[in-house]
Amino acid sequence: MTRRDRQLLLGLAALTLAIAALTLLGVHSDVLLAAPALVFALPLLAGRFVGEEQLARLAAAFSGHRRRPAAASARRSRRAPRPLPRGGRLIATSLAVRPPPPLTGLTA
Repeated sequence: MTRRDRQLLLGLAALTLAIAALTLLGVHSDVLLAAPALVFALPLLAGRFVGEEQLARLAAAFSGHRRRPAAASARRSRRAPRPLPRGGRLIATSLAVRPPPPLTGLTA
């Protein structure tokens, strides 16, 4: 832990104890509800983020993995998207015991 981090933690501990001491002096005990918010907010205001070193190490571990080149994935053929029923046909398909027959282009 760096010197700056230790000073920040000691300052937060002193601030939390000062707030707790205010309750002994007669300030309402609901003031203690602000202590956890201060413990999380003050390091963020100081520019320190909880777990930032761990997140940087994790990101560095995954940055070495590269995806397959685009040329290899372009060779693989993909199926054409199958049109899904929409609107009234969607309701008819979901409610029917046997779905409606597919459109064949026949006109009556």
